Amino acid sequence: MTNKLVIKQGEAKTITFTVRDALGVGVDLSGAALLLGVKKDRSDADYAVAKADQEFDKSQAADGIVSVNLSAADTDQPEATYIGELKCAWAGPVIKKSEDFFLQVKRAVTG
Repeated sequence: MTNKLVIKQGEAKTITFTVRDALGVGVDLSGAALLLGVKKDRSDADYAVAKADQEFDKSQAADGIVSVNLSAADTDQPEATYIGELKCAWAGPVIKKSEDFFLQVKRAVTG
């Protein structure tokens, strides 16, 4: 995945994440609870878009690859660049957060 995704307002899209360790090997996410959070600003208390663990496709999670669908309603946001994060939680107090990525929502052109 790149560090910046561009989506049009109201566009449904699947985002795929590959989580690797420092050696470049896929991290087994099979037992992790995932959360995708997207907000307009880091200081915002609430996510503009959030996707819980059960909304992810984890069919390749053992290899560190997961995907999640953003619906047209999810991307029907004001035009802006948003900050996203993928949180992975394992049993116990271990929670890891991805590097931030940017989700740019562009104005949809309607005829």
